[in-house]
Amino acid sequence: MSERSEGTRVQSGGGGEGRAVRSVGLVGAGPWAEQAVVPALAAAPGARLTKVWARRPEAARRLAEPLGAEVVGTAEEAMTGVDAIAFCVPPDVQAALLPAAVATGAALLLEKPVARTVAQAELLHDAGSPVRVHYARLVDRHLAPWLDASAAGGWDGAEVVLTNGATLGDDPFGRSPWRREPLGALWDLGPHALAWLHVVLGPSAAVRARQDGTDVVLETAHGSGATARTVLSVASRRPEERLVLRAPDGTEHPAPVQRQSGAETYAALLASEVVDETSPSWRAVADPRFSTAVVATLVDAAGQLEG
Repeated sequence: MSERSEGTRVQSGGGGEGRAVRSVGLVGAGPWAEQAVVPALAAAPGARLTKVWARRPEAARRLAEPLGAEVVGTAEEAMTGVDAIAFCVPPDVQAALLPAAVATGAALLLEKPVARTVAQAELLHDAGSPVRVHYARLVDRHLAPWLDASAAGGWDGAEVVLTNGATLGDDPFGRSPWRREPLGALWDLGPHALAWLHVVLGPSAAVRARQDGTDVVLETAHGSGATARTVLSVASRRPEERLVLRAPDGTEHPAPVQRQSGAETYAALLASEVVDETSPSWRAVADPRFSTAVVATLVDAAGQLEG
């Protein structure tokens, strides 16, 4: 994960060749773009934001003008003629644009979940260009080393609590319609929790999902033989973030609580020249099949909750 003066290189876990990212097209201009993606792009050596598209042109102009980027009229224009495409749009919009994005041959900087169906996620498997998915906690310099060390195995189970009060007040993220849907917590926070668990315990072999008030509760069985219980909420009055691994002897091993900012983790994503193959976390970030496994678990859980 190094920085180079001639540009920021990204390489896919599927064997795509590294390339210098000099121009970036941004699709979306919401709070995440403003707080994390654009500051990271502005600071990244060699990377230059050249085009911005958003549903609200005034939001696109607010982000584009300070960096001398062009505001374009369609998402397709933002994805054309650039070295990389950064997405900051709702999951359904990102998924709908994936076929066109893959066809450009540009590097793809995606948000989680990559899609809402397995078929949509699988479009990324044959992408000839590098793919990165911003699982913020998997590239966090405090948490990623702990996850990588824990991936050696030997765990009996895990508990994840990932709750916030985004939809209760005037949080800009909580105003997103998709987060306010009945399964908003599942699709927003579920990818983070499952990414943790899939790195440490292996992909989910089975999931049971239920609603408990404003909480979504997932019970997963993993390929390693371990089980996990996850609690998710975007309407909690007592926000909490916790990951605890349990050894066979009953001892508990909590994850570090210190976290980097969104701009810092996105900068790490941009600065990754090649995937560190010794890091399960970084392999996951660059492996479209990892993201498809996460989506498959979410789809299964959503089906149970909607049924």
